[in-house]
Amino acid sequence: MTVTLELAPEREAVLKAQAEACGLTVEQWLIQLTEQVVPPASRAHLQRTDPDAWAREFVAWAEGNGRTTPLLSDECCQTKQLAAKAYISIGYN
Repeated sequence: MTVTLELAPEREAVLKAQAEACGLTVEQWLIQLTEQVVPPASRAHLQRTDPDAWAREFVAWAEGNGRTTPLLSDECCQTKQLAAKAYISIGYN
């Protein structure tokens, strides 16, 4: 799919800066944003599934994954919170 957006130069500059800060092109960065907002098709059926069936699928998924994944550090969580605040402060809320 191709989408064309007409943006003010100021908004374009902000998008480019955000993408560059992540080491991405604007296109790559926008694709990441859409993936955060719109769930992949493989999970879309869960939105139409009754809660009990969803819970069963979730438990099966959780039990199928290793339990050795380390927890996020306090520093990492703080960094993510700061990044989220910066994201909101530039007008993307």
